[in-house]
Amino acid sequence: MATIGMDRLTLNDLRKRSDGNGKLDEIMEVLAASNPILDDMTWVEGNLTTGNRTTMRNSIPRPSIRYINRGIAPTKSDTKQITDTSVILEARSEVDVEWLALASDKEMARRNEDMAHIEGFGQTLAEMVIYGNTELDPDTFNGLDIRHRVLSVTDPTKPGYTTVDAGGTGNALTSAFFVDWGPRSITGIYPKGAMAGLDHRDLGEQTVEDRDGKKFQAMVSLFNWKCGLTVRDYRAVGAIRNIDSGVFKTGTAAQKLAALSSFLTVKNRVRRPDKGIWYVSNELYTVMELFLMDKNNSYVTRDTIEGGIPVIRFAGNRVVKLDAISDAESQIV
Repeated sequence: MATIGMDRLTLNDLRKRSDGNGKLDEIMEVLAASNPILDDMTWVEGNLTTGNRTTMRNSIPRPSIRYINRGIAPTKSDTKQITDTSVILEARSEVDVEWLALASDKEMARRNEDMAHIEGFGQTLAEMVIYGNTELDPDTFNGLDIRHRVLSVTDPTKPGYTTVDAGGTGNALTSAFFVDWGPRSITGIYPKGAMAGLDHRDLGEQTVEDRDGKKFQAMVSLFNWKCGLTVRDYRAVGAIRNIDSGVFKTGTAAQKLAALSSFLTVKNRVRRPDKGIWYVSNELYTVMELFLMDKNNSYVTRDTIEGGIPVIRFAGNRVVKLDAISDAESQIV
């Protein structure tokens, strides 16, 4: 027997979405994750129907000293190409016409359900931007996690130079990512010829089937988002891996100073340290706020933008809480 209510709205859902007078309330997305990274991302059209190919300069020729009556050897630059894939995210909403008939405001009832689907897209995309891994799932795209697993590189010309090991061990760790968004640095992509952003189509009333193959009438919405991520300049992104948030809370003064130095090291290794945004987990964001109460703190500050919204900054760069970043990462070695 198919489980009722797992993929379509039920009468119980209608009851839970009504106020005391039998009217539908506006749904507050209490389960909505905080994914402001989607507000910060830039987007460009890829040059492939499956994503984007970037030609990256791998080395720069250096001039020679020209002596009188002596020539110089010719030089050239080297390049390499990186191909980033995009993914098709799709969802379908089917709302029984009889369910809608019981709603006092049919448009609001359907719109509320559509908003839940849209929130799902946001959470899924944010998770992919951080943890997407084509080695584990070839139908996704590579996120920041898999691109920043090479530690202790000291050569500025090598990928991994902007990735720092904070020294934590075990499987209760987190990461912080420093990102300078831009069309020539790191950006979201959509396939060549495709539409940018989330496509929402109202397909109207259609005959659909339940899990037992029996037909009924429903109002159908289709959602589609073709998206990916490309890093065109590896020095536009930095990462601190193996962060033990407990060190910030209960560690010695020396341990706290060492942990803070990782943030400064990454910031100063990226190409434009004044342009980046820090993305951190819930736990690490709380730690940043706790630093505001430390009288010896000089790096973490808070200011207020229009509307009274507080903004946490580390050494001048905005710090953003991102639900997609886990506080239960395993140590990267």
